[in-house]
Amino acid sequence: MSTRSAPPVPGAPSPAGHPDEGLWIRRYRPVRDPELRLVCFPHAGGAATSFVSLARGLDETVEALAVQYPGRQDRRHEPFIPSISSLVDQVVPEILRWADRPLALFGHSMGATVAYEVARRLRGTGQASPVHLLVSGRRAPTVRRRDVAHLLDDDALIAEIATLQGTDDAVLRDEELLRLALPAIRNDYRAAGTYAYVPGGALDCPVTVLTGDRDPNVPLEEARAWRELTTGPFALHSFPGGHFYLNDRMDEVCRTIGHALAGTTTADTTTGPVPTHPATDTGPVPTHPATDTTTGPVASRRAPAPPAAVRGRADAARPGDPVDTARRVLVSARTPDSPVTPFDGISGWLAERLRAGRFDVSRIPFAELRGWSFHPGTGNLHHASGRFFSVEGLHVRTDRLPERGWTQPIIVQPEVGLLGIVAREIDGVLHFLMQAKMEPGNVNVLQVSPTVQATRSNFTGVHRGRDIRYLDLFMGPRRARVLVDSIQSEQADWFLAKRNRNMIVELAADDDLDIGEDFRWLTLGQIRRLLMLDNVVNMDARSILACLPTADADTSAPSPVLRSFFGAPGEARHGMAEVLTWFTGVRALRELVQNRVPLDAVTADGWYRTPHEIAHESGRHFRVMAAEVSASSREVTSWTQPLIEPQVPGLMALLVKSVDGVLHALVQARVDVGHLNVAELAPTVQCRPEEHTGPQGLPRPPYLEHVLSAPAEDVRYDAVQSEEGGRFFHARNRYVIVEVPPDFPEDAPEDFAWLSFAQLTGLLAHGNYLNIELRTLVACAHTLY
Repeated sequence: MSTRSAPPVPGAPSPAGHPDEGLWIRRYRPVRDPELRLVCFPHAGGAATSFVSLARGLDETVEALAVQYPGRQDRRHEPFIPSISSLVDQVVPEILRWADRPLALFGHSMGATVAYEVARRLRGTGQASPVHLLVSGRRAPTVRRRDVAHLLDDDALIAEIATLQGTDDAVLRDEELLRLALPAIRNDYRAAGTYAYVPGGALDCPVTVLTGDRDPNVPLEEARAWRELTTGPFALHSFPGGHFYLNDRMDEVCRTIGHALAGTTTADTTTGPVPTHPATDTGPVPTHPATDTTTGPVASRRAPAPPAAVRGRADAARPGDPVDTARRVLVSARTPDSPVTPFDGISGWLAERLRAGRFDVSRIPFAELRGWSFHPGTGNLHHASGRFFSVEGLHVRTDRLPERGWTQPIIVQPEVGLLGIVAREIDGVLHFLMQAKMEPGNVNVLQVSPTVQATRSNFTGVHRGRDIRYLDLFMGPRRARVLVDSIQSEQADWFLAKRNRNMIVELAADDDLDIGEDFRWLTLGQIRRLLMLDNVVNMDARSILACLPTADADTSAPSPVLRSFFGAPGEARHGMAEVLTWFTGVRALRELVQNRVPLDAVTADGWYRTPHEIAHESGRHFRVMAAEVSASSREVTSWTQPLIEPQVPGLMALLVKSVDGVLHALVQARVDVGHLNVAELAPTVQCRPEEHTGPQGLPRPPYLEHVLSAPAEDVRYDAVQSEEGGRFFHARNRYVIVEVPPDFPEDAPEDFAWLSFAQLTGLLAHGNYLNIELRTLVACAHTLY
């Protein structure tokens, strides 16, 4: 098993003995000399006894420790613990008493959240960092929904419990049993519902997720979001069944957990790459020996020594120190030209690469799409392979839409792609390897792009194209140091919960990489200059570069914008804890209910389909079109696909103001139809102005007039930038940064807040905080100094 030896813990038992189980721990199958202990946390209203079958079904070298919460069964006379954090406070010291062996953690439903917070706490103690986290039947803590089940009356709460199909009908009909059980259930629902994730360091142990494929509370994409919370291997297993699938499939669950603890699971195929190996989707572990996924003897539980080549790369594989990286980012940003690639030669390079490759895009009828078709039952536009993406219908209700909600077409692409830039110090200055890449939707065909830009379908070979150059630097054992690694969202207007892994990896200065004609090394200062031009740096490159750490690089920076980016985050108007509390409150109180519906159903809201397009009768919003693409320089040289084409360009504007010598940006917590987690931080103004004019126009958003009427001398940045060219056709937005005068009021509507750029880049170390439009403006704001 890939485990680390646990350090001695004061007060822990000797290998030959056990501490008293006490009130908190139950052992339903004691093991005299276990190689590993698995600590199990029950669901809301549950008890330690829910793990009896699991304890008896595990490998004989694993000892299960089932946690018994207060307020139930033999602890029913003890007071309930009202919050997850208080529960963790009390249970961690009890768990440490058993830490003479490596500890793994397993939790179901609410217990998964408890297990995660216990893992963070144990890792923080430095005494018994867990060797594996296994979670079941629970969305990732980063996925925030408003849970109010604990506020329901008894009848409604019982109905809620019944939908999960985990409680015997006889119990639900027995008033006396319910009277005994409901207080514990209500307390635990309250603890789970009021839990708020606080960003912090990612775990470094493997994370394995188990879920039922019909669980009404855990959509697959919300289970996949656990991937963001570890830098270690990730695996996801989907079982037939609902929220309590494991009651009917305990043998399969035990085998899956056993294989996970033996270090033999593989990872989820439908999300992004994991750090240690290419990932594959897994269901329940098969029993047939010909298809068993184990790769070595299960009984061998010690981690093998890494190969010499991997050991030699250990220093390079460690994440870069954020402050050191920020200082080097500042040096690179202040280097406007480089002899490696002189700036005056960049336009000629781009023009030469455009001439060197043939790239033709033409509109075609839907009937001429190859491999794509409208499903006869739903009208959904999908590919015959079942991969790539689909165009479906989405019905959305929010607290700020009419009660009946809104229906529209949406791109559904659940896989997580990889966007990566290779960095390297040349003559002491950080350079970034940028690619001249053609995309079918780009208004000017070719733009400066990341080193690697690939969907999972690309790098798993579904498209049957050429191998992707430099992909190995981001996947598998690395020879490069990780500077940036976070999963970020894409346009929530047109994508449903679409995310990409954004990475920057740094090669050693003496690691000479062979590059082709499509690639050039550029400093951040050179990229800053390109960002001042229209449609040169593509959206994916802007997204990744926005994630570069900047805080604390120069705490004595002289100008407000440099202090905002490279100074101390503590100089900001609001502390980060205050910002997170505000933003979490918005996510908790705003409503976003998404339901995928047949594409044919969008006609109810004025959408129509012709042989050539899907569009809205108002002439607004966007249309879905079909395109034929021929591209000599791409991994695949010819294909057809649907594309989203916006009807009018958008305006993405950021108001900035110097507050106490630090430039602050006014951002909004915005709810969009495709968001994974209700709201993300967005520009001050994000709209398509033409849709807010005329008698049928939408209400004008706050601050739009301030942007449109801003004096020219107050406009600090103004350029047109293309959006994602792989799924959108000629999607362009005007990006503007306006500096408001000193007397501009700092009081703002409840959905708005003033943040420094160091705070924004700090949040970008985590996923689903800044939307793609705000990330573009953060990247473009580097042009201000």
